[in-house]
Order: sequence, then structure tokens, then C-alpha cells
Amino acid sequence: MAANKTVKVTFSDGVMMFGNSYKPWVMQYDEYIWMRKNNGTPVQLKSVETSHSKWVSWGGLKWCPEEGFQHQLNREGCQDNEPDNPKPRKYSKMKFKIDNHAFKKAKELLDRASVLLEI
Repeated sequence: MAANKTVKVTFSDGVMMFGNSYKPWVMQYDEYIWMRKNNGTPVQLKSVETSHSKWVSWGGLKWCPEEGFQHQLNREGCQDNEPDNPKPRKYSKMKFKIDNHAFKKAKELLDRASVLLEI
């Protein structure tokens, strides 16, 4: 597992962030897909981009909507009763690129979940 990886997955209804933490991003993504499918929420994959920026390393975050990701970076390393990190990493400075290998893996997991839930 690559230690430093943040993954931006674009679905038809929004963007979710995943990353390598105590589990690889694909396991977090797979859990997220199963949760949505079990709730009857349609899932349509659009794109997958990756960054070598490390995932949020505090609090066991599994996934996060893109619009809340900077908040998670602001809280990185802080306890509940502490103020935000005074020098957080900036999401806007993270470099992402289209990752066809990651897209193929994400699509494979999505297709598998769809087939298994139809049985």
C-alpha cells in the first residue's frame, strides 16, 4: 500500500475523498459503495484522481465529501476541545491527476457490489 495517497472520486451526485490510512483507500471506497447500495442510493462513477498528499492522519477518517475536506485538514492533529491547527495543509494546493488504474479498480468494486446485491 502506498503510504501517501489521497483519492478524489467523482460520482454523478458529488465528489468524495478517500485515502490510505489504517486501511487502504480501496477498502474504504468499497465500504462506502456497499453502504450506498444497501441504502438504495444509485451510484454512478465519473472519474478517479489521485494525489501523493497524505490522507488525513488523525481520527480514523474513512471518507469525506470534498466540500468538507479542508475542515478535516484544519482539524488534523487536534483533539475535540482544541482550536483548529494554526497551520493546516491546504486542499487547494494538493495536486491531483486522473488515475486510470484507480478508476478501473473503483469501477470493478462498484460492478461487483451491483451484481452481488441483485442476487
